[in-house]
Amino acid sequence: MTAFLFDGILDMNNSAPLFSIVVPAYDEERYLPRCLDAIHRSIAQLGEDVEIIVVDNESHDGTVAVAREHGARVVTETAKNLSCIRNRGAQAARGHYLVFVDADSYMSSAMLTEIRRVIDSGRYVGGGVLDVRPDRWSLGIFMHAVILGLAFLLFWRRLSVCLFYTTREAFEAVGGFNESLYAVEDIDFAHRLWRHGREKGLRYKNLVTAHLVTSTRKFDEYGDWMAFRHPGKVFRALRNDRAAAHDFWYRRRR
Repeated sequence: MTAFLFDGILDMNNSAPLFSIVVPAYDEERYLPRCLDAIHRSIAQLGEDVEIIVVDNESHDGTVAVAREHGARVVTETAKNLSCIRNRGAQAARGHYLVFVDADSYMSSAMLTEIRRVIDSGRYVGGGVLDVRPDRWSLGIFMHAVILGLAFLLFWRRLSVCLFYTTREAFEAVGGFNESLYAVEDIDFAHRLWRHGREKGLRYKNLVTAHLVTSTRKFDEYGDWMAFRHPGKVFRALRNDRAAAHDFWYRRRR
């Protein structure tokens, strides 16, 4: 895990934005406009100062141009590791609150308002979002959602995907995302954030009053029954097998 130092130009002062939204991006020219447009709608509803940081992972398409056209600040991370990419964005962030959202997902307009309400209550360390919807449905995708739902029922405090929010202080306290992981780094982060909150008398909150829509591009690529047709590869990826994780998540898309 990474040690975080927020000082110098990143100090907490009156000019710092309320939120920093970190978007990891690798060849996201197709999905990034939808993601950033949704963020801007959520910012408009919030009515506060927000910065958007797109962390470019050496994209080969127009990702960087799209990000800048939508008013985002672009920083670069070369490691093909989502933990490193998200941590790079956090290091560049100036906001009081940190939000991480995937580039192929888009948030509802109420998202930032709800996150602020939850954190400002003083009862929560941060969390994720419960209502994550695919951008299309099929029987195979539905069955994957059922499995994820069962996992949520068993491990609800520690399960979040696609979007996370927390305070700068809590992110630093848990050491950010674990850079030794090539998969399930999101669930690992959620678990450590939940545990840190428990130590501080704070709860982990998965939002139910805002939602996220995420792409089904992996199903488009591997088939709607991919976990059932490739159980070995999925299992190896979830066990942090670098080659399997790279094939699923980091291989250059054609």
